[in-house]
Amino acid sequence: MIGIGVVVATVIADRPVRVLAQAPPQTAAQPQTTVATPPPNAGPDTTTATFADWLLRCQVTSAGQPGGRTCEVVQNIILEGKTAPLAQLAFGRLAANQPLYFTVVLPTNVTFPSTVRIAVDEKDTKPVEVPWTRCLPSGCFASLAMTDDVLKRWREQNGPGRMTFKSGAGQDTMIPISFRGLARALDALGKD
Repeated sequence: MIGIGVVVATVIADRPVRVLAQAPPQTAAQPQTTVATPPPNAGPDTTTATFADWLLRCQVTSAGQPGGRTCEVVQNIILEGKTAPLAQLAFGRLAANQPLYFTVVLPTNVTFPSTVRIAVDEKDTKPVEVPWTRCLPSGCFASLAMTDDVLKRWREQNGPGRMTFKSGAGQDTMIPISFRGLARALDALGKD
């Protein structure tokens, strides 16, 4: 069984907490050090919202700057009894004026040349092929600029789908994914 990982952010207080520590007295040879305190109404650095099996995650990149946060819609696929994701699916933009990209991260046990195929169900005869872009020690990445046709088709789904790729041994490996909540998560991403 595959579970979807969810991160929950908890707000502890409605104002910043200042921790004061006693420091040795300053001498003329020691420069005074100050720590910047966030403005009283500063929000959290990271926020999340759950839309069924998808998570909208936003992170502050430049506090106080226009466009100072980045957001992505993510699904972590975690095998039962494990803590680390087996696979990660994500939608996001490199910049506000850039196209929406879909990215898959899988373990480094893949065959080249090949692609990741995303099907809406087991009867899908035309799965979307997502080409590999790079492999790093942390995993192999496949990425695709989304088209309106593919987005429309995926947004209309609300059930299980499947992702298939070739393992390092050249065997087709299928991993169940979920489209449940994707349309609402992408709507929320479009508002950020």
